[in-house]
Amino acid sequence: MNSILSRLSGRLVLGLFVGCFMPSMGVAVDRPNIVFIYADDWGWGDLACHGHPHLKTPNLDRLAREGTDFQQFVVCNPVCSPSRTAIVTGQYPARHQVHQHFAGHAENVARGMPDWLDPQAPLLPRVLHEAGYRTGHFGKWHLSGNGVGIEAPLPAAYGYDDAAVWTGPGKNVFEGTSVEKQAGGAHDRAGASFQTIAAAEHVLRFIRESEGKPFYINFWLHETHHLVAATEEQKAPYPDTPEPQRTYYSAVTRADAQVGRVLDLLDELKLADHTLVIFSSDNGPENSMSKPNDKFYYSVGDTGGLRGRKRSLYMGGVNVPFLVRWPGHVPAGRVDKTSVLAGVDVMPTLLAALKLEGPAGYQSDGVNIMAALRGEPFERPQPLFWEWRGPNSKEADWPQLAMREGFHTLVMNREGDRTELYDLAQDRAQQTNLVSSQPERTAEMTAAIRAWRKTLPAPLPIPAEILAGERARKKEGMPASKEGPKRKTQSPQDLAAVFQRWDQDASGSLSLEEYTDGLSEKSRARERFAAFDHDGNGQVSRDEFVNR
Repeated sequence: MNSILSRLSGRLVLGLFVGCFMPSMGVAVDRPNIVFIYADDWGWGDLACHGHPHLKTPNLDRLAREGTDFQQFVVCNPVCSPSRTAIVTGQYPARHQVHQHFAGHAENVARGMPDWLDPQAPLLPRVLHEAGYRTGHFGKWHLSGNGVGIEAPLPAAYGYDDAAVWTGPGKNVFEGTSVEKQAGGAHDRAGASFQTIAAAEHVLRFIRESEGKPFYINFWLHETHHLVAATEEQKAPYPDTPEPQRTYYSAVTRADAQVGRVLDLLDELKLADHTLVIFSSDNGPENSMSKPNDKFYYSVGDTGGLRGRKRSLYMGGVNVPFLVRWPGHVPAGRVDKTSVLAGVDVMPTLLAALKLEGPAGYQSDGVNIMAALRGEPFERPQPLFWEWRGPNSKEADWPQLAMREGFHTLVMNREGDRTELYDLAQDRAQQTNLVSSQPERTAEMTAAIRAWRKTLPAPLPIPAEILAGERARKKEGMPASKEGPKRKTQSPQDLAAVFQRWDQDASGSLSLEEYTDGLSEKSRARERFAAFDHDGNGQVSRDEFVNR
């Protein structure tokens, strides 16, 4: 086996340079419309065309029939904000110091992160906007944090002509829609049941208003992120299905129907043959909880047999659906089980397909995958890398670093004292660790991961007072007071750091189980939890915890 390190020479600094450019911006080319549909926590197995025995996803199944189903596509982080950063920049999210989901300022500081993705980063929507595309973003945003002191840039700063979002700044996704009265947040049952319906209406309007001008649309779904919810009417397709599956399946089918509305409009306007449509998901499915009052009771997504879920660098956390339809360019009805594609490939591939230059000096960590999209033999010319700086609370969440070279994947912790190697061609479920039988490959991949890490910027510095407080609390087994975690001597920053540590699933709120696990004295946990839970919804938000 050739040395991986030698093959990486000249690539590790920022990746592969985008090499398909226009000789002049004035040269006319036939440019397709682009609709990029990005689901949230939607597992590889959450599609009927991927073998799910009960889910109804007729519109996504249609997309697969009319395009190609790429089954070896991986995202570049197992949670939303960094995964999305990789899509819009074509670079590993760690290069932009985006390591977990954007949250409140104190949490972002504690994670060594900024409060938002820098709008001066190389951005796909800006390049397309400058090339004459109408650009729109509708649905989830989450490329910035929220809360006191965070005034994040509007989507326009990233190159969008129009936007309507949730978990983001600016115009709310419900504004100006037929379901405006259902407006709510991502954790509100009514809001969660209608958010993607609202986003779809913006997408349909934007397409109609484009009137012959090429458009690029991000249609970023809420489903199947927490809160997974559905109205009784939306549950009609699953009358005999027990909970929690009934609600989950209904949410998936509702989202599928919104995709169908977009596909139908493209047909109506005779744009389908001239539109590149992509469907994918930001990471694997959320971890389920078994009790009806648990936060993730309805989060019963399917990995399709892959190991791990959201927050895991096993394939179940990062191997997600990737359906591509582009008539005349992408073969219809094809299933590709061998081409290894990644989130960082989206930007360089679209630039190459459109014969557009990236920003001055742009270097991508991805590659041009047009050969794979056309159905030609494709072998990835460079490996993929991951770094996970989030919680390791679940058994499958322990890997902090990973690398994929062809079908071989290595996962390891930062210390390097736990390492596992798998051949995905023979072992899709990652059950047989090959470290002992393939020591040379293991050593090469471990060295390559360490070399890659040296190319990344350090996380933003965490203030000394937060670090000192964390060390003191750890030493004291905090919080020990019978009055609960909010003691008079604790500052809001202190409490925010405690909240982050206890929020094991990084969802932005504490369940009773998470709260109890964090306490050193658990005898009055339920009573003390209720004192924080001001709205009585069974969850303690960060604001409730910090500002009791």
